[in-house]
Amino acid sequence: MSREYVTIIPRVRVDYKMKLTNTGKPNNSAEPANEFKATAVLLYVKGLSEQLRRCLQGAVFKSETTLRSRLVRPKDVVDPAKQDGVVYRIPCEYSKVYIGETGRPMQDRIKEHDRGIRLARTETSAVSEHAHNTGNKPFWNEVKFINRDPYYYTRRVKEAIHIRLHPNNINRDSGIEIPEAWMPAIKKHNDRRAVRQRSAKGADH
Repeated sequence: MSREYVTIIPRVRVDYKMKLTNTGKPNNSAEPANEFKATAVLLYVKGLSEQLRRCLQGAVFKSETTLRSRLVRPKDVVDPAKQDGVVYRIPCEYSKVYIGETGRPMQDRIKEHDRGIRLARTETSAVSEHAHNTGNKPFWNEVKFINRDPYYYTRRVKEAIHIRLHPNNINRDSGIEIPEAWMPAIKKHNDRRAVRQRSAKGADH
């Protein structure tokens, strides 16, 4: 027995059966030796399937909703704050920002920044130094995940790019050295993406 899928009608299975004599050989009588038995498996559509059943003998209608489709769900999206190997942005008052990177979960690094402010660790934390020198506190609820990269060097490059994209930053330096010739093209791409994001937000409202 062989099976062939007919493409004219979606999800149609056709079974071919050869009629054999008692001796196990094909029947040589006038009756055709090949007998075709077709079973059409079609997607069930309420209202339409009832009408097709009258026309298509042997048709089987099947719903796409199965027990598996009801029970199996896609994996939950990982919270960016729990991801490791990230570049992030901490907004502060007066449109100031801090750009950082970490190989650990972002939420752990943010807690360290917060602890640095509370313990006045101004020598080891640019965020703490800025907070104590100006009295401006970071907006912890608005920390933004920028990008994820598991590789240290390329993550540092991305950090340096975003430091340059935010000239109003409180970072102590510009990060790893990168060719300045990159920046015009990067800024142009970043501006276009910002326009697309604003357009998408406007369409949602």
